[in-house]
Amino acid sequence: MSAETYTCGQCHFEFNKGVSTCQGCLGTVIWGATQQEMHQAGQFMAVVGAVLGALLMFGLPTALNKYLGTDLTLGYGFGFGALIPVGITGLIGYFWGSNNAAKQHRGECRTFR
Repeated sequence: MSAETYTCGQCHFEFNKGVSTCQGCLGTVIWGATQQEMHQAGQFMAVVGAVLGALLMFGLPTALNKYLGTDLTLGYGFGFGALIPVGITGLIGYFWGSNNAAKQHRGECRTFR
């Protein structure tokens, strides 16, 4: 039974699964997504989620008032409470983005110097 080996992208040295440093070029071996990659993807999707939540809470009533002649107040009359759904959609976006980055890099082996 042979062990699964990987090849370094920098120096083409072969190593076994689970190592943290390439012995050929002393590069750092990364398995999956780094914390920074997951955090950046989460931050981006948090902003996207918050913008979508703000459009839902503030843009939709404005559009309905303008085009359909309804009489909705901004934030559906919740006042500052209308910011709670915006924050929740931002939080959902953060976790969705970071999990998506982790899924995208799952099973990958990368070498950095």
